[in-house]
Amino acid sequence: MCGPGGNHMDDDSAVFGGPPGDGAEGPAGGGKDPDDADMVRASLERVRRRGGHVVRYFFAHLFRHHPHLRPLFPALMDDQYERLFTALVGVVEQLNRPGLAARLERLGRDHRKFGVVDADYPAVGASLVAALRRHSPATWDERTEAAWRRTYRSIAAHMTAGARRATAAGEPACWEARVVSHRLYGDHTAVLRAAVPTPYPWLPGQYATVEHQDLPGVWRPYSLAGVAAADERERVLEFHVGRVPGGLLSGVLCDATRPGHRLRLGPASGSALAPPPGTPGVTLIAGGTGWAPVKPVLDELLRRRPAPRVRVDAVARGEAHFYDGAFLDGLLRDRPWLSAYWWYQEQGEGLIRAAERLHEHLRRRRDWAGESVYLCGPAGFVQETAELLFSCGLPPGALIRDPLPASAARRGHVSHAEAFLDPPPVHWIDPDARIGPSADAPAAPPAAPPTAPPAVAPIPAATAAAAVRGRTRAS
Repeated sequence: MCGPGGNHMDDDSAVFGGPPGDGAEGPAGGGKDPDDADMVRASLERVRRRGGHVVRYFFAHLFRHHPHLRPLFPALMDDQYERLFTALVGVVEQLNRPGLAARLERLGRDHRKFGVVDADYPAVGASLVAALRRHSPATWDERTEAAWRRTYRSIAAHMTAGARRATAAGEPACWEARVVSHRLYGDHTAVLRAAVPTPYPWLPGQYATVEHQDLPGVWRPYSLAGVAAADERERVLEFHVGRVPGGLLSGVLCDATRPGHRLRLGPASGSALAPPPGTPGVTLIAGGTGWAPVKPVLDELLRRRPAPRVRVDAVARGEAHFYDGAFLDGLLRDRPWLSAYWWYQEQGEGLIRAAERLHEHLRRRRDWAGESVYLCGPAGFVQETAELLFSCGLPPGALIRDPLPASAARRGHVSHAEAFLDPPPVHWIDPDARIGPSADAPAAPPAAPPTAPPAVAPIPAATAAAAVRGRTRAS
């Protein structure tokens, strides 16, 4: 092993040897010394602008000293570099904070699907420290290294504990699924259904990470739009996949997936569940494929007795983008009391016109007292809509929403170079991709003065689909 100025890659695996649980002292991720968290954060901040180089060295070190670990990672590693560093930043920022231990245990449970076992953690820790040491030649010292070692051992202890607990409970590392139907809508959204031969525990509003047979090692999160019983032996899961330009898995799921293809699914995760029973009124707002988690949450709400007052606001780029419109049409016919509004822009209008119409409508509402809102969609849409709802008087604790990626909230638009140096968080590695009501939520901004009642009326059940869209698109 060489020092900070060494010319070769050192292997410190022995330093991390033994059961990962040996280092699980103190708060989650913090090691024994309460100063470890601050020291680790400062150390990581110093190399943050060189994050791409750090993770490339990390993987080179890991694969050189432990080549048997290479098959655990995808063949194309480009976005894997960004994913690792943003995940590392996310964990380090939460050191010694409430909830991190539970999050790490869920991460450990989730990592079983990659084939990770307890014996792999010391190797990963050794390569992480080697990469950080290599890129901090002027500031790295024995105290910093000791803090990183203690912190990593604590992190690994919580992750392995979560993995062991899930295994002991009989939870599979992943579920094998078979595609039974696939339909592509307008070249932009695929609705696919996959059958699993064993029970798949889930709750409405949760998501699953998905791997396709033709892209081993590439996992992405997709919300579960529903689970139905095919027969006594199989359950059929529904996913809505929006095409992502340049996306690896979304392109395959949209264009190259057929009945009979095999998928692997991680355990259902996410805490953005339906509002609790007894909630008097719920507004469901979905942008694009944000409709996927809203759909089963709506179904759960309608099954309650007594059912709450429910209103649906669905937003899309254009009329053709309402890929699941037939389902909502049928729902409206069967439940005359249900209010639903579809928002989209006319041909030739700007891409944000639909969201603008929705926001104008929300500003006119006066019934936010006692209301809960479930909000899903693209990050920018979610953030803008959440801010508007707070300004209208909705308490933050009454909002269940997709979280805004931290880097987007901090920086807004960035250049390509800035995106490379400080990439946005990647959600598939985080088992809590959405958040529910929080007692620690910040106070809402002052409410805006009430305005006139809504100019758009709820949709009668007997209204035809075209009229439904026509009534709600008018400004």
